[in-house]
Amino acid sequence: MAQTVRQQSPLNTEPNSKELAGSYITPNELIFNRNHDSVISTNAPNSGGSGWMLGISVEQDETLKVLHVSQPSLPLESLKKDYELVEVTATLECAGNRRAELSASHQPAEGIQWGNAVIANVVWGGASLRSVLLAAGIPDPFSHHSQLSILQPSADASLRDSESWARPLHLHLFSAQESSESDDPTRTEYFAASIPFVTAMHPNQHCLLAHEYNRTPLTQRHGAPLRAVIPGHVGARWVKWLNALKISTSENDSPPMRQDYKLLTPDAQADEKEFADKAGKDAEFRKERLKKEKPLQRLEASCSITQPGQGERVVPAGEDGVVEVKGYAVGQDGSPATHVYVALVPDRDGTTDELLTSLEPDVEWKQAQLINRDASSNAAPSTWSWAWTLWHVQMPVPESDRKWALVARCVTASGVEQEKISEWNLRGFCNRSWSVVRNLSVQS
Repeated sequence: MAQTVRQQSPLNTEPNSKELAGSYITPNELIFNRNHDSVISTNAPNSGGSGWMLGISVEQDETLKVLHVSQPSLPLESLKKDYELVEVTATLECAGNRRAELSASHQPAEGIQWGNAVIANVVWGGASLRSVLLAAGIPDPFSHHSQLSILQPSADASLRDSESWARPLHLHLFSAQESSESDDPTRTEYFAASIPFVTAMHPNQHCLLAHEYNRTPLTQRHGAPLRAVIPGHVGARWVKWLNALKISTSENDSPPMRQDYKLLTPDAQADEKEFADKAGKDAEFRKERLKKEKPLQRLEASCSITQPGQGERVVPAGEDGVVEVKGYAVGQDGSPATHVYVALVPDRDGTTDELLTSLEPDVEWKQAQLINRDASSNAAPSTWSWAWTLWHVQMPVPESDRKWALVARCVTASGVEQEKISEWNLRGFCNRSWSVVRNLSVQS
């Protein structure tokens, strides 16, 4: 179960996608590694866990004077002992997942050229972030609702259903990891992020302060002793080595929030290469464009084919001459992927975007079978799910000398359809396009 090392220092690795999709719950050894800086040493202050403290504070602002924190610091041991161990099965996905696919159809995007395996479905264990903030004396912005379990956890619904005082606020999450990527040499900065306060407090968002994964202690490499779990959001918001929380009237301004994890796209009159060249050479141009964009937060629905791979020679089996196609699908806003459709079409010259654009309306789609829970789990299905769905389908493949392409798309329980073609952006983030495996040949 070795992983492909995409970058040695800092460590960035990706598992084999076929192995990854072989288990509904991702084994610890197949969870990808994504780091902007070196993993915190076990000898670093506060990194051993026994003396780890989580700070909780409110920004000094006139509009926040009604918020009082009764417990400004929480020892890790108290977090483990005094709070119920909550388990949430949630999919962690890097914002750069499937970047290489986006680059293949466009101007190459900046960053590590990730495949489709920078994703993991994990049973996270820890204290409810909502419960910790409530216990610290923070008021509940959803207390006026009598049935919390029916509240939708989407961004719009969270704002609509919360009390007005909470809507403009943000929760900052701070890491003990120093950032080497700051564009300001005059100050020392740390990795941090922020999410909307109503997201953190939503009863069905299921945010955690996690110290376990897959019912084992969290490891140093994956954020021990404490990390944030923010289901349905890009992995950069799941802050590792978490040591402080702060409620604020503004978004966090750390390097990952102001310099990265934003969708930078060219203006209508500029092409991708011109834009990429200018953004790469003109620091002021890049900085001004970054200021105009909002930091990435939520991920949209997506699915990906993990078997067969690009350019494989497939061997049809049985009397019907079928090939097994497998993959994963992720939902959106707590609504899981409930339908996956797969089509086999003739491949053609040109980019993958051009292939998708040229698909005929009468393409024959075959519905895949789904695996959307752990077969060994006795837990009852929940209304809101943050876990992926694995799928498989037997696709008839005609005997032919021509090249073929497989196309897959998904739909969520709430009826959200996967985006057909994602817009190119400089950093290649959030590729949610229909999944396409091309250049397949058939062994007769």
